[in-house]
Amino acid sequence: MSRDALIIGINQYKRLSNLTSPATDAEAIAQILEKHGHFTTVRRLPEGFEDGVAQVSPSGQVTRKQLREAIAQLLWS
Repeated sequence: MSRDALIIGINQYKRLSNLTSPATDAEAIAQILEKHGHFTTVRRLPEGFEDGVAQVSPSGQVTRKQLREAIAQLLWS
């Protein structure tokens, strides 16, 4: 059985004030899970890339559809 993680760090909201640290905190957790958690997959939302490496994007947005699909993939795949 594979171990998979979905890490979500949303800084920007349509109807709320933007936050400053969720993406940074989420990325720190993702890196810990990759290094020490023995996870098969660590998926990030919103996903961005820096130097070809996946990271939680501090400026990205996540739609409800993306969130639903990511959760469904985590639970049922």
